[in-house]
Amino acid sequence: MTHEKQKLIVKDFNGGTYTLLEVIGEGGQGTVQRTDQVNLVAKITNLLPDVQLKEIRKQFKHVMRLPIRDLKIALPLSLLDLENHSKFNNHAGYVMELMDGLVPMTELMQVATDALMSDEGLSGYVKTGGLLRRLKMLARLARVLADLHGRGLAYGDLSPANVFVSQSLEYAEVWLIDADNVASQSRDGQQGVFTPDYGAPEILRGESGINTLTDSWSFAVMAYRILTLVHPLKGDVVLEGEPEREEAALRGELPWVDHPVDRSNALSIGLPREITLNAPLRALFERCFNAGLNNPGERPSLNEWADAFEAATGHCDQCESCGSTFFYTSKHICPFCDHAQDTNRTILLQEYRYMPPDLLREGLPEDVPESLIRKECWTRTGKAMVLSMSPAELKTLPLGTSLYADARPLCTVELAKDGLWIEPSAGTQVSLQRASDDKVVAVVRRQRLKSDSRSGVSFWLHLGSVEEEHVVWRFNW
Repeated sequence: MTHEKQKLIVKDFNGGTYTLLEVIGEGGQGTVQRTDQVNLVAKITNLLPDVQLKEIRKQFKHVMRLPIRDLKIALPLSLLDLENHSKFNNHAGYVMELMDGLVPMTELMQVATDALMSDEGLSGYVKTGGLLRRLKMLARLARVLADLHGRGLAYGDLSPANVFVSQSLEYAEVWLIDADNVASQSRDGQQGVFTPDYGAPEILRGESGINTLTDSWSFAVMAYRILTLVHPLKGDVVLEGEPEREEAALRGELPWVDHPVDRSNALSIGLPREITLNAPLRALFERCFNAGLNNPGERPSLNEWADAFEAATGHCDQCESCGSTFFYTSKHICPFCDHAQDTNRTILLQEYRYMPPDLLREGLPEDVPESLIRKECWTRTGKAMVLSMSPAELKTLPLGTSLYADARPLCTVELAKDGLWIEPSAGTQVSLQRASDDKVVAVVRRQRLKSDSRSGVSFWLHLGSVEEEHVVWRFNW
């Protein structure tokens, strides 16, 4: 005779009853389990001594009062009454809301890593969303953390186990769980609260509690691992050495794996950085893991990370053969399958600031050559966007700025089989200029550059009055 497994039931202090289902998250502090209530999950700590139990319950109540319910952080809704519970006596817990259809980011990483270590190669990386989806998720995660830091709070135990993402590849939603770690200051009494591999070196050395700088470290480690599938501090000598060497590396006593000069901890495995990281991202990782290894103040802020990842999402192309996404290059070759792309499928838009010659000449000597003045009219910002076969909005702010989502659209551009369509937004002055001459043609309605006229000639797309300083996007047609 078989017996049905006894259901685990818990109650909260408001009288709510919850049946615990499968574990969806597990860390050093406890577990997160689905319940029989729609979109509600339960966080239950590990067994705790009485003194610590009292403190953690106090922390739960504190987090419930924090002004962060507008952020994508799953906060405690009600505390669980676990005293005298048959299984969870001397445990603490709470119920939080978490949308259905989300899975821990650890699953995404595991699928990709397992495939890389087997005969499947990069298939796991591609089938979990590829490069572009990873960039979008990291951009959103960084923005949530930046908003949290902007309110004077640090998250604490940041790791892929505490980040839940969309299970469907069509989306890149991100939610943080385990909000009970959120604190308004460094908590020296809880230096041990971190996930192995993700704690900042100063925490492992016992020199610091959690703060925004330790958050920045943990985020960078997680981002690097998600993109390259390797740890930034575990080079070949660490992976092949004794456990003591790994501990030393995590304490910051060895150079990071991509150190530009000291190659003593270099790494020979993982995805090539040149195809998973663009130049701005490589620069931020270098700052964090080199200068910021033992000097936390040198680490990039979460705002910097958010800007860089948001901008990076605009630099991606999609392979017409294997379907994977990759950083655009002038060679138009997919690094995942080596397929040469149809060059007519994409256009690279590069952003400039334009200053009219008359404004530039103000205050300058009259003998300054006109040719020099005109050369100084154009200032490249370093921002770019890859336009493929779908419409894109050009806004008052470029992709990769914190206020981009709310910025006003100035123009819509769409690359189609019959040409490049340009449509100004209402009330916006838009004009088109061939770079080889000074003739500027106003675009007052939806207008097309025909496909059969495409010959590689440079154009300037002015978004604003040509008599005032404004944004210009340069492209070849």
